[in-house]
Amino acid sequence: MKPHKSKHLNELATQKALCITDAAKSLQMKPKAIFSWLQGHDWIYRRIGGKSWVGYQDKIKQDLIKHKVTVVARNDGSEKLTEQVRITPKGLSKLSILVNATC
Repeated sequence: MKPHKSKHLNELATQKALCITDAAKSLQMKPKAIFSWLQGHDWIYRRIGGKSWVGYQDKIKQDLIKHKVTVVARNDGSEKLTEQVRITPKGLSKLSILVNATC
C-alpha cells in the first residue's frame, strides 16, 4: 500500500461510515469494481427482485458494514424507507488490506 493512501485512510477512519461509492474513491477503485468485489466476497447481496444492496449479517456483527435507513417524503405526502449499506471505518481498513491482496 502506498504511504499517501494509508494516510488518507487513517483520516477517514476517524469519520463516520461511508457509502460504498465513497469507500471506492478512498481505496482508489472504480465503484463498479468495489461493488463486484463486495458481492463476490459475501459482504453484500441483493434480494430477489430487490433494487438495493443488503449487507450479510456476519459482516454487520463484525462491525465492517452497517445499514443506514432513511425516511423520504414523497410528493403525494406519503413516505418511503430507503436503505443503504455503509462501510464502517473498521470495514474500510479491512477492505484496504483484502482488496490489495486479491487484486
